[in-house]
Amino acid sequence: MMSYGYDPRLSEGSVKCPIFQTSTFTFRTAEEGKAFFELAYGLREKRPAEDPGLIYSRLNNPDLEILEDRLALWDKAESGLVFCSGMAAIATTLLSFLSPGDVIVHSDPVYGGTEFLVHNILPRFGIQRIGFLAGSDPDAVERAAKEGQGLGRVGVIFVETPANPTNGLVDLRQCAAAAEALAQS
Repeated sequence: MMSYGYDPRLSEGSVKCPIFQTSTFTFRTAEEGKAFFELAYGLREKRPAEDPGLIYSRLNNPDLEILEDRLALWDKAESGLVFCSGMAAIATTLLSFLSPGDVIVHSDPVYGGTEFLVHNILPRFGIQRIGFLAGSDPDAVERAAKEGQGLGRVGVIFVETPANPTNGLVDLRQCAAAAEALAQS
């Protein structure tokens, strides 16, 4: 896992992946650059055997790609994503799975930034919320999911465990069971 995803030939033979501090990358042709941007912004699907290419460090760079590949290998996942902050990861994930009219079922309490997003930002997009107390009775997640289902499509069950600052725990198996029950209904 510690050497996966890195080809020393791409970095002047460096044994370990160097830290890439550049912000932008060049393209062999304008057409190649256009194709890279189309993929990065989801304007089209990746063609078979096509490499997405490097564009701009905030979108992708060799260090991030190698880390994502190694984490996916470590977690036995299809792929991985890394972010510069936890809130960037949380916001991106929630906005990827939620649409106007959806409901987010979430544990309470959550980190202050997450609370602001869930209570103040998501409602601007027509997304409702139902919370349940972390560390409460075992049926809290299921009850909240059923209540949420009465308001609209439950798009996400989001938990932070242990909860900050109470250290209340959320049973992830119960969350998975609640999600499975929602999927069956």
